[in-house]
Amino acid sequence: MIYVICGPTGSGKTNAAKALSDIFEAPIINADAFQIYKDMDIGTAKISKKDPYYKKHYLLDIKKPNETFSVKEYQTLFRQKIGDLQEKYQNIIVCGGTGLYIKASLYDYVFDEENEELESHEYDDLSNEELYSKLLSVDKEAANKIHMNNRKRIIRALNIASRGKTKSEIIDSQEHKLIYPHVRFLMINPNREELYENINQRVDKMFALGLVEEVKSLLNKYDLSLTAKAAIGYKEVIDYLNGQMSLDDCKELIKKRSRNYAKRQVTFFKNQFPIEYYSSNDELIAKMRGER
Repeated sequence: MIYVICGPTGSGKTNAAKALSDIFEAPIINADAFQIYKDMDIGTAKISKKDPYYKKHYLLDIKKPNETFSVKEYQTLFRQKIGDLQEKYQNIIVCGGTGLYIKASLYDYVFDEENEELESHEYDDLSNEELYSKLLSVDKEAANKIHMNNRKRIIRALNIASRGKTKSEIIDSQEHKLIYPHVRFLMINPNREELYENINQRVDKMFALGLVEEVKSLLNKYDLSLTAKAAIGYKEVIDYLNGQMSLDDCKELIKKRSRNYAKRQVTFFKNQFPIEYYSSNDELIAKMRGER
């Protein structure tokens, strides 16, 4: 059985994963987009390397913060790791809040050709409006989901369409079926007031543990990739260090963006997976112990 522990940031997924790891004698695969980066520990609430459960985790600390990482790369690594672990373990735990990583890895999620963006410069002389109009003419459905000024995504969709199938047709051709036979989606979803308080406390704790110092160290050590810079907590502290806001404003902005992200996570999980709902990690752990 694959147990997927999902839910919004601050809901207690890591503690639940550790408990279920004991209950089911199972390894844990990370499904957090930013915990895959080395040295990004405090801001991602990553399990400590000193924690004995760290050794039970896979796909943690596999990339340097100056490297890019894609959903497709994660899908490949995840499926390889699942295959390896299933030879030894009856149960596996997947834990994280990055819904697209989970969806792409467990479902028949097919990407288009490797080189989506090609080395073409045929669109260089076209304005954003002209590019968008061109996409409307070949894939209206995709165009309706992309902002006119998102030049990169528009060009990607145009390049996909130039190979015979539009992006929309590729998505529609997928059955959206699980590729593994036994999967349970366990979502921890506390009430909103409790969750928001957990998030606020978590952010305060991150700063107390040295988030600002961690970001300074990262900036001194790496030329951070755009992906790493995009992580909530890191981009705000970078702006603070650049003098664009006060420390208090930085903290409040991280709390606000974390709360907004939590809302989006809940919506995604509810719409994409057959969820079993739990109001806390304690409730989830008790249920799994009872089943064992």
